[in-house]
Amino acid sequence: MSQKANYFKLGLFVIGALVAGIVVILVIGSGRWFERKSTIESYFNESVQGLDIGSKLKYRGVVIGEVTKISFTYVVYQQDLPMSQRFRYVLVESQINPRLVGGRAATGDLTTHDGAKAEVERGLRIRLTPQGITGTSFLELDYVDPPPATLPIAWTPNNVYIPSTPSTVSQFVNAASDIIDDCTGSTSRARSRTSTG
Repeated sequence: MSQKANYFKLGLFVIGALVAGIVVILVIGSGRWFERKSTIESYFNESVQGLDIGSKLKYRGVVIGEVTKISFTYVVYQQDLPMSQRFRYVLVESQINPRLVGGRAATGDLTTHDGAKAEVERGLRIRLTPQGITGTSFLELDYVDPPPATLPIAWTPNNVYIPSTPSTVSQFVNAASDIIDDCTGSTSRARSRTSTG
């Protein structure tokens, strides 16, 4: 009889420990599982090399979300147009934690189209940023002053839309190209002056 009682007590102990373990896991992990996330999308008219699903979305260095989808806008939008007439932007969707970007308490609520539009008018943009020498990239959300022009779009975005601004690498390449063009033009003008004069 005492051996049966020991098995019974042992069984109760094991079941109790399992239930307690499950409760602890749920309490610790509930913050991440039940946390409300919002999806935002942005379009890039440049290569997003180094950006992958799971790449971080940061606001002033603080991680506020991650990339969940990378595709092309013509896969989702402008399906009624011939391929030659569609925009060929890169579509990037990210999930953000509204609590970390102000939620409803800040001047703009990035979880709504109207709130995001107000912040975009103030200069909020997403930029592709390289991460060190590893070749990986992340998205940086920040305000740009003065607010740059946005890419033209001919559709209503499915999610909250935050426009992109050219990456630092892209700006550098464009500036270098302009300098080379200026030098080439100056050299051509100098040659034409020496050959005619």
